[in-house]
Amino acid sequence: MSEELLQRDLLRNPEKVGNWDFYNIGATTIKALKEYSIIRNVDYGAEEKKKVDGLIVHKKDVIAIIEYKKPSEFKTQSQKSKAIKQELEVAKKLKAQILIATDTKETIWINVLSGNVIKDELGKPVKFNFEIKDEKLIGLIEKIRYSINEINDQIKPKKLVNPTDLARQIWQDIWSVSGATPENCLYTFVELFIFKYLSDLGILQGIYSFNTLTDSFTSNTADEVLETYASVIRPKIKTLFPESPLDKTTIINGTIFVSKDQKAVKGYSTVFKKVLFKFKDYGKLEHIDYDFKSQLFESFLKESISKKNWGQFFTPLKVVRAIVEMAKDEIREGIKICDPACGVGKFLLEPIITKLDQFYEVKKGKLIPKIIIHGFDKGFDRDEQKTIILAKANMLIYFSDLIKENSGITKEFAELFNQSFTLKTNSILGTLSEPIENEYDLILTNPPYVTSGSSNLKEEIKKDGELVNYYKINALGVEGLFMEWIIRALKPGGKAFVVVPDGLLDRRDDKHLRKFILDECFVDGIISLPLNTFFTTQKKTYILCITKKISISLIQTDPVFTYLVSEIGETRDVNRFDIDQDDLKEAVTLYSFFKGNKAAFNKINTDKRCKVIEVNFFIDNINKNWVVDNFWSKEEKIELKLLDEDSKIKFSEFPFLLEEISNNIESLKTELTTLNNTYTTNEQGSIKFKDFLLSDIFEFPSIKGLTKKFVQSNSGEIPVYGGSQDETAFGFIEDHLPNVKYFEDCLAWNREGSVGYVFWHRHRFSTNDHHRPMIVKPEYKNVIDLDYMRSAIQKVLLSQGFRWSKTASKEKVELLFVKIPIHEDGNINFSAQKEISDRQRKVEEIKNSINIELSKITNTEVVYD
Repeated sequence: MSEELLQRDLLRNPEKVGNWDFYNIGATTIKALKEYSIIRNVDYGAEEKKKVDGLIVHKKDVIAIIEYKKPSEFKTQSQKSKAIKQELEVAKKLKAQILIATDTKETIWINVLSGNVIKDELGKPVKFNFEIKDEKLIGLIEKIRYSINEINDQIKPKKLVNPTDLARQIWQDIWSVSGATPENCLYTFVELFIFKYLSDLGILQGIYSFNTLTDSFTSNTADEVLETYASVIRPKIKTLFPESPLDKTTIINGTIFVSKDQKAVKGYSTVFKKVLFKFKDYGKLEHIDYDFKSQLFESFLKESISKKNWGQFFTPLKVVRAIVEMAKDEIREGIKICDPACGVGKFLLEPIITKLDQFYEVKKGKLIPKIIIHGFDKGFDRDEQKTIILAKANMLIYFSDLIKENSGITKEFAELFNQSFTLKTNSILGTLSEPIENEYDLILTNPPYVTSGSSNLKEEIKKDGELVNYYKINALGVEGLFMEWIIRALKPGGKAFVVVPDGLLDRRDDKHLRKFILDECFVDGIISLPLNTFFTTQKKTYILCITKKISISLIQTDPVFTYLVSEIGETRDVNRFDIDQDDLKEAVTLYSFFKGNKAAFNKINTDKRCKVIEVNFFIDNINKNWVVDNFWSKEEKIELKLLDEDSKIKFSEFPFLLEEISNNIESLKTELTTLNNTYTTNEQGSIKFKDFLLSDIFEFPSIKGLTKKFVQSNSGEIPVYGGSQDETAFGFIEDHLPNVKYFEDCLAWNREGSVGYVFWHRHRFSTNDHHRPMIVKPEYKNVIDLDYMRSAIQKVLLSQGFRWSKTASKEKVELLFVKIPIHEDGNINFSAQKEISDRQRKVEEIKNSINIELSKITNTEVVYD
């Protein structure tokens, strides 16, 4: 079936359409196309047997399917519909955007996502005849790809493509004159945008309309016009869209031109006039398209991002859409979706924007929601808790077409906005203050991820008995608390897609959280995002995909989808320019195929960025880490161009790296402070110690030292230890060999080699003559903590000056004394041992983490071009 590809040398030299590959074929099946890596090597089901006449491909991403027909078979409407219908399912399966049906004289362009004819800027069917050599073809396909989606079949007018210019102009005017914080500039911009928007929709009319106000500058001073806006128009908007009785927020809350007591601010009337006329010059906002609505806040934030870290509530749209795409199969009538840290609401609004007519019905003057969305937030500080206002304004913009068609029920829309987004001001815990269980079918979120300040939240939790019982895991950081809330708030069978920081996956102290995740959920996927995915932070993050178990008795057997993303389709700097490479899009596409057949996916996967990992890895490494990046070798990461990003950084980005390192070290300091507050005892204070002779506590059994030759002759799975400085075996032997001594769950010290180092071998092992075991005597078994003793004995041995010529023999070691905590009555204090060993281990982990953070500076090359 692949003879056509080979005979015409299409594998090495496909025809080109710009940067795309064009295959004019007809005798090649979908199966052959995937086997020769022209398209993705995934399971296309029954469609694999079918053939296509032509396709345009870019890096295995199918842009368009072409169906060629004879003129005699393309005359009637019935013939044309048949030609389209027979290829539409193939196009959908290949995830193409465009289907082109042509007899070389007439061409029909179809939006695969909707199944409808594609229209030009004027709303008429595209009449451009498909001719591969036509130089205008590339430009047309580019415009179509950018414009069409599930609800839009029309090529966008250029003006509505991107609101960045408008955002830039307004931002500069407001900020340069007022010097206000970026968030207040944003609120003011949004408020005036809403004013203009409602006027263009016909909701605000007469004396309340935008045009009436701007016309009044001819007969009134700028101060008088601003006063009219503050005292007449703003109250009208709040009447049409009443505030929430719970949090007192509505869709507007600008704070520059109007004071908190609702008075016009003197001195700002000139810039107020200037901003209004910028909106006026931009033209009508009535017909705002899908992408404009989605990009509005993002465009504005790009202008203000250097002034403040907006990471607390801003997730790049490309990441939002990727997560929404992964979750889209779960979104249906009757479900409840939540974002517990919703910011401006995009995780909740993007999934429904293309299905508003399906999910929100207006019947006999009543607004009937068929889906419930709940977004919660507590703002970015106590004084300016206004992100919910942005979310409600955002929702109004997304719902504009419905509102325009039903302008008489604005209060019902306001009630919907108020029910959908809620500001939590009753506690510093915000969303975490309400112990919700088994409530939501789907949770999409990017919760805050900081350890600094989390101790304050935990102290607040301790004051409430119900919350103490709810948050049982004691995970580190705010993200740990959110993760626990998310899992408990999910219904059995519900799914969550959560952006999590690397700490949640690799902190040893979060082992209980990882166990909680595995106990309660199935882990479906982990997608590794690149540094700088989020504005002004280099924090390493992942998309964690989980499904809550219907019963905790269920054990996961399915493997876990993982993907290593290098680029997200835009530059990871303040400019955020679109770029060609978009690994995140590819990850989402492959994840959808993986969901369809988890067991067989790995057999057909050929993407080097994608690995399917057996769930046993996650079970076995709860106490260590779940950093999936480690499954790629150094050579693989170099090939995927991942290592350079860790070693090189632009000069302009270097301050952000230092800030990130500083924040991480500050978080580690907080961990130490929390650790200090957690333990009530201390070595210098209330703990008492007593010297114990090691031979009184331990037995020192004789050994049969194994030679390397013996080990090599009896190869097996039981480790044999020598005098190494770490727990590295020099070989492995079979179990139950005659005349071989085996030990388990005991301490052992280096007699020679790295003399004095002590190890706690929890598993079965044997030794050579350099490594000697010591076993706790039965009468001390329940009062000795081996982790404490390992550290205490090693400290004593290393202080003795043992070396190669002065070995730490059994006869010398059993006569040494070691300090062990005791109670007031002189008995050994087990809990104090455990407390000290836990503290020592955690301090070592924090020290290692600090070294890793500092190494980021020494190992980073600053690039000045």
